[in-house]
Amino acid sequence: MNRAKKSITTTIAILLVTYTFAQVSLGLKGGINFANIAIPEIAIINIPDAQANKSFTFGAVAEIGIANGFAIQTELNYTKKGFIINEGIPLEIANIPLPVGVKVTTDLNYMELPILAKYNFGNEKVGGYLTAGPTMSYASSGRFRTAANFIIDLNVIDQEFDFDNLNISKFDVGASIGAGGTVKLGTTKLFMDARYTHGFNKLDNIPVIDLDFKNKNFSLTTGFLIPLNRNYSGQKA
Repeated sequence: MNRAKKSITTTIAILLVTYTFAQVSLGLKGGINFANIAIPEIAIINIPDAQANKSFTFGAVAEIGIANGFAIQTELNYTKKGFIINEGIPLEIANIPLPVGVKVTTDLNYMELPILAKYNFGNEKVGGYLTAGPTMSYASSGRFRTAANFIIDLNVIDQEFDFDNLNISKFDVGASIGAGGTVKLGTTKLFMDARYTHGFNKLDNIPVIDLDFKNKNFSLTTGFLIPLNRNYSGQKA
């Protein structure tokens, strides 16, 4: 217990010292997220192709500058993950093709905490950056919907995604890599960001067959950062 208290105290002290002497910028971001799942190739099982589940994402950003363009960027984002499966079969009546099939949509709502190493480059006005690092996510809720399609969509199932009943962890740990560009307007830095994130935790819990489904998503966001220290540029000197 004493060792744990010492570790927590030391961590807080390091963060306070880092915050005091580092160059810190705060901001907001938002954009679009293309979520999907990584599906393994299994010859004996015909697994339908999953399509991207498109949704909005938004969050808060903190950039802690270190030196020579290097920084640590942490975020707290709302992001929707999941997938869409849309399977159809060909059907013709009187030589007229008719759409027949089923659409399955899984929406998983996550709060995500990336902790990214960041390298800024460029000049005072225009620049770019690269990011990479781990992410930690917690699923707050989710929904599972199916719709039968015969000329028009008919909702068949629309229910809450039960993580506990499916024995699926709400926590997901992954890795992220990204790149972006910046434009400085006065003291405010505008940015555009492209990022790919891949989860490490399995989403499925199917007995006998281990399918190993995992979250993956690609996001395009834009936002702004305002330095608390007005003399900080965030670019490599």
